[in-house]
Amino acid sequence: MAKKRNGYLGLGRVISIILAILFGWVFGCIERFLRGKFLGAILALPFLLGFVFWIVDIITLIVSKDIVLLA
Repeated sequence: MAKKRNGYLGLGRVISIILAILFGWVFGCIERFLRGKFLGAILALPFLLGFVFWIVDIITLIVSKDIVLLA
């Protein structure tokens, strides 16, 4: 079985929250791409819906320790 990854790139909760606040769009796109969610990765780019994805990522990282919505 594959190991479940939490947060951005399997990093800890606090580090993922800090990365989400500072570089949320970049890591959000990378994480969605690595999870195989190619449409989500494209939509998370800053010139499309990046701001919405960024806010949702921060909230879900704080609440559930992982990116569970829109990913």
